Amino acid sequence: MLAKSVLPRVRRLARIITSVGKAMTHRFHRSTPYSPPQPLHHELHRAARFWPANVAGFDGEETLPVLELGGVFVFVYLDPVSAELLVSVDLETVDQRLVRPDETVPMHITVQGDTVFRA
Repeated sequence: MLAKSVLPRVRRLARIITSVGKAMTHRFHRSTPYSPPQPLHHELHRAARFWPANVAGFDGEETLPVLELGGVFVFVYLDPVSAELLVSVDLETVDQRLVRPDETVPMHITVQGDTVFRA
């Protein structure tokens, strides 16, 4: 049982270490030509990650798939009881560059091209 709960953590940690190592090698390699800073949306889109259910959790419990973009976590999953499609947005770790002066995060949500929420 311990191996089941520890193995996903170890795999995720190994991926993180590999990613950091690659980033450090690329960023500080002397032969890498200088590239100007990219617009915020380019930077955040390129850093976006999808975490499947089997690697998203830390505690070994059943986890949900999640899309991470700019520190925002978007969960899309099926409710096991009602079979409804649920969408949940977690802004707890949002990149502060996305936060407005009034402490809100601009959001525009559409379904089939129709706006259902805008703030």
